Amino acid sequence: MKAINVLLALLVSVLIALGVFEGGLRLIGTGPTETINDFDEALGWSKRPGAVLNRATKEYDVTLEINDLGLREDPMTSAAKPDGTYRVLCLGDSFTLGYTVERRDLFVEQLEMKWQAEGRSVDVLNAGTEGYSTDQEVVWLLENGDAFQPDLVLLFPYDNDIYWNGQKDYFGKQKPRFDQAGRLDHQGPFTAPPEKGFFESLAIGRLAQLFGGTAPQGHTYRPVGGSRELLSEFAPVVLPPTGFLTDAVLRTEGALIALKQKCDELGARLVVAPIPSHSSLEPEFGEAFATQRLGLESLENFHPDGPILTMLELCARNDIEALDSRQALKDAIESTGESMHYAVDWHLSPTGNRHFAEFLDASLVSSGVFPAEQAVTAETDFDLVLADLDQRPQMPGWIRWYVGLWIALTTLYYLTYKDEPAWQPPLKVGAMLGMIFTIVIGGTKLLALAPPQMAQGILIVFVLGILGFVIFKLGRRVSTILELLKAFTLRGHWYLMPLVTILLTIGSLLVVAASSPLVAPFIYTLF
Repeated sequence: MKAINVLLALLVSVLIALGVFEGGLRLIGTGPTETINDFDEALGWSKRPGAVLNRATKEYDVTLEINDLGLREDPMTSAAKPDGTYRVLCLGDSFTLGYTVERRDLFVEQLEMKWQAEGRSVDVLNAGTEGYSTDQEVVWLLENGDAFQPDLVLLFPYDNDIYWNGQKDYFGKQKPRFDQAGRLDHQGPFTAPPEKGFFESLAIGRLAQLFGGTAPQGHTYRPVGGSRELLSEFAPVVLPPTGFLTDAVLRTEGALIALKQKCDELGARLVVAPIPSHSSLEPEFGEAFATQRLGLESLENFHPDGPILTMLELCARNDIEALDSRQALKDAIESTGESMHYAVDWHLSPTGNRHFAEFLDASLVSSGVFPAEQAVTAETDFDLVLADLDQRPQMPGWIRWYVGLWIALTTLYYLTYKDEPAWQPPLKVGAMLGMIFTIVIGGTKLLALAPPQMAQGILIVFVLGILGFVIFKLGRRVSTILELLKAFTLRGHWYLMPLVTILLTIGSLLVVAASSPLVAPFIYTLF
């Protein structure tokens, strides 16, 4: 019986260690990715109506809110178009959804704000969905176009659309696909993919996959002149073209044909505006991407403009209006000195969204997209639009946390140390919280100044440094702590292990905090 209890104590100790490690991974942003998507038997997946999700990295902190119709839009009770409204429907993937920017910074929203500020009765709807390829966007329109009644349909394809337009599944999730003639040759009802295993749903599991080099099955290949396996979605930017890409291009054309047919049926104008990649706009970034990310041995095998040129050619061949924003965005980079994309994430930054919106506005308006009844009644520009957005001062979220903690901890201080003068607890608690919040907020600001590739490493080194200092200050107490853990383990007191571990951890940190006032705020910050 004692042996079983010892084993249980060891098991509990390991589980506690893994739990702490899991929590730490989630705190530094390496936890499993959350999603707003649910299984959809016709599309593969679609946004969950009413979903709310916060996504935060070192580059952005964004809240996604989906309305009851499954759009990242204001609340809507019906898909019906209001009388006298010119409706623009935007189709695309995560660039159009805008999962790396707040709504006000998204090109879809900025177009609507600009046009409405000019006095036009325009309604711009965002139907973008993360992970979609062109074929899914077309099927979405086939299912919903009659209800939404668009006057203008804008399609925003990205580089990886071409490969996925040739596939029946997206990393195991079934999806629709068109043939070259514009007919669906793979369609629902699909079956839901298997649920993720418990290990796969953990941050530890994700870390194991990254370090283990686990690659998605069935969607990788080794290109000519490549030093390793690549995701096949990168094939459109690699030369020479592969056989599977030829089929994907033909099916992409089929999706565009089906889209044009549906728009003609709806009486809607169709315009395609491919979104340029970071590599397409900035050669220096492209060189690093080709050699470091793709592992290409020669830049002669790298063709970052390939996907856009392919999409523009397909549009021209099928008499579909298309817009090429590359030169406009390159000019913006040269004039502002700012990149249009995030440094690590491959999506458009707020700056990129702003200039892409300006390009779309100038191109569409000059092409006569609006009917006479939607003529400009008030002159404005993007600077005025953004300046007129809600500028009411808002209380930063950290102030509410500070005040709440200050009240709670001051009350506890009064109850614990009743002999101290009444004026001291509020000042002591306020000063300590001030130091902690300065560390958290100031540290976050300083990390934001570091290259995103380095920020997470700096944070890990900082935490390990604090913990190392704690161990150093504990000195000989460390051996005492280990002896206590060993004693409880060997005696088989497995049911006490969580309590003992928590008490020893908190006690050790508090001992060090009390003995070293300079490091105390950093230790309290860890709590």
